[in-house]
Amino acid sequence: MSREPSATEPAAQAAGTAYRWLLRGSTIALAAAALAWIAAIAPDVTNPAVPQIAGRVARGERYEVDRLRRIVSDNLPSARRLCSAKTLRELLLLQLAIADESTRAGDLKQTDLDADAVASTSRALLACAPTEGLGWFGSYWAEIRQAGFGPRTAELLSLSYRFAPHEAWLQLIRAPLALRAFNAASPELRDYATQDFADIFQARLFPSAATFYQAAGAEARVALLERTCTAPEADRELFSHFVAEKGLRIRHRCYPADGDGFRMSR
Repeated sequence: MSREPSATEPAAQAAGTAYRWLLRGSTIALAAAALAWIAAIAPDVTNPAVPQIAGRVARGERYEVDRLRRIVSDNLPSARRLCSAKTLRELLLLQLAIADESTRAGDLKQTDLDADAVASTSRALLACAPTEGLGWFGSYWAEIRQAGFGPRTAELLSLSYRFAPHEAWLQLIRAPLALRAFNAASPELRDYATQDFADIFQARLFPSAATFYQAAGAEARVALLERTCTAPEADRELFSHFVAEKGLRIRHRCYPADGDGFRMSR
């Protein structure tokens, strides 16, 4: 016996259709929201080349300055928004490399602009990571370019050492600057600077150790050589060789003299 359709069935069907449309509409709305979110964060996605290039720059490789400037300008705004200490650290390394090239080129106006950029990114990094040694070093680098060595710059350098005393990649860029201020530095900072040299020497990075020696004044050089006295003779021979390649001579009790009283490369 067939059942008569009830009066409620059309209403139920209409309600089901409406519910399906509601679900469909919700799905479309969610998809649209997802696309809008992706569009919003897209500028905050860091270029994967940044850490690779920063790592190479930290190891002493040099890049075209215009390329480094583009990388910094493309990635710095998002790093600031996200307060990404890692990315800010990498970009600060690139900015320091850019500023160093401006200094080498003797472009005083551009060096001042680059020093301001280094100072600004250093502040941003320290706001996100107050114990970041590179941030304090960047602040020191900018300050000493603008104001020279004094109590303020000495404190910035001291904080860099305090928070990152033995990070080799930082020591490679910090030690030459610290050694140039050796005569004006406190005993504590002098000890920090010579320890940078000792760490690099002990790591057998002799070309870099020779660069540190070259950057140092006469008084600092004596202090550096004292740190090598307990090293194996073979290591001192290699170090002496790289120093001689820079046109320098070593006269010190731990480096036996050759002929005219100076230790030379063999």
